[in-house]
Amino acid sequence: MKKLTLMIFMMLMMACACSHDSHKTNLPEKALSSLDRVMAESGRYTAVHAQRLDSMKNRLLKISSGSGDRIDMLISISKAYRQNMADSALLFSSMAAEEAASIGDAGRIYRSRLAFADALVAAGFFSQAIIHYDSLDNGGVDRDTRIEYFKVGRRLYSSIGSYVDDKGYMASYYEEKYVECDDSLINLMDDEDPLRRFIIGERLVASGKFGKAKEVLESQLSSLDNSSNIYGMAAYQLATVYRSDGDMTSYATYLAKAAESDILANVKEGFALPALAAWLYDRGEFSRAFKYINYALEDAYRGNARVRMVSMARWVPAIDEAYRHEISTSRNEWLAYAAFASMLIIALGIVTFFLLKQTRKSRARQKALASTSQMKDSYIGNFIGLCSTYSEKYHALLKLIDRKISSGQASDLLKSIKSGKLGEEENGDFYKEIDSVVLTLYPDFVEKINRLLLPSEQVRIIGNQLTPELRIYAFVRLGVNESVRIARILNYSVNTVYAYRNRMRNRAIDREHFDENVLKIGSEDNNEEFIF
Repeated sequence: MKKLTLMIFMMLMMACACSHDSHKTNLPEKALSSLDRVMAESGRYTAVHAQRLDSMKNRLLKISSGSGDRIDMLISISKAYRQNMADSALLFSSMAAEEAASIGDAGRIYRSRLAFADALVAAGFFSQAIIHYDSLDNGGVDRDTRIEYFKVGRRLYSSIGSYVDDKGYMASYYEEKYVECDDSLINLMDDEDPLRRFIIGERLVASGKFGKAKEVLESQLSSLDNSSNIYGMAAYQLATVYRSDGDMTSYATYLAKAAESDILANVKEGFALPALAAWLYDRGEFSRAFKYINYALEDAYRGNARVRMVSMARWVPAIDEAYRHEISTSRNEWLAYAAFASMLIIALGIVTFFLLKQTRKSRARQKALASTSQMKDSYIGNFIGLCSTYSEKYHALLKLIDRKISSGQASDLLKSIKSGKLGEEENGDFYKEIDSVVLTLYPDFVEKINRLLLPSEQVRIIGNQLTPELRIYAFVRLGVNESVRIARILNYSVNTVYAYRNRMRNRAIDREHFDENVLKIGSEDNNEEFIF
């Protein structure tokens, strides 16, 4: 039993060791946990954005058609849709262009067409976007409109560059166009404008001046709310800085911050979450990578962000395959753990069985000891009672003899002795005491004897008086097995005892083992098994 218990303990220790042997990766758990919480609550942020758009649409309904205010509201709604619902942005910008054309407002025509080109960029229709954008001459427009013009150009050439994603001639061409827009914005915008500060930080990153870029970008992040789109862009650039320094934990941290900002700002065209999924995939964190890439795809699909979907497409098969492989491996591991656990349960069941068995035996022994102790007390009490009775009978006999002799009745005394009347009376009392003792110790003595006899040979008693045969076998049960001793005690002849015992054996179901079965009457738990 001790060896089995030790073996189970060792198996449990092995199981605990296996459960703690997990794949360790230096992950930014705090940033990832924060991102996971925001992802889980993304519906709330989407609802807030939807309420803002509904409010704008309600105000639009109150503005009369053909007015400048209505066209401005249509353009504002288009811009609000641009980052999360490209098709809606196209719809409202085209409505703005139509209404501006209907009233001949040149400035609003220009701004609505610019908004339409921006919506084309968001929707991924680059050829049409280039045509519309190039058809706009920014020479005769005000400063704010020119700034908006170069913002749209910046987004256009950035999106095309991301789509091309190579180092060839076209990528270089669009990179140059992108830089030209940045230069124009730097010259036109105020020094403290968040976008201008971001462009400067991004330019430092592109030129490899990572120390200065980190300083500029970290300063900007500290001054912006994380629900700002520029916050997400700055965090993404800062992640690039840390990657160049080889600090991959910080790289993943700022990708997570950028992805979180995109969700808070309801931006569907961000690239931080797919990049984070790719990094996790490289680290072997397939489950989380699959979760993030799926979320990014669904987000892009809901916003109809085609550029983002195309850029993510190359990662999806690899991450999906790795995730499925991990699930299969995990399933096999769990099956192995389940088999191991089953073995432990079986082993524990065996130990429990033996422990319960030992407990039952121990309790049975205790009960038998208690029963034996109680029986011993009964033996002693009844023995003392018999001795007391005999003492009383003896003194009574002495008084009778003394009285007979003193009164001159010696001849009467002699006659009584010869007739056997005195002995019969004393024997009768003695037998009653014996019967009482036996039936007190073994209340079901007669019933158990009858179980050993043939149905036609069952014994019946009157009151509490045993038959001579039962009385003889009562002494057998009490351990007095010799017929000579029984004859002396009961004042029977030895032949009488032999005759009674043979008569009972002949009436028994199992004559050969009758005496042995009688010895079992009243044994442990009163559940003796007789030999038949």
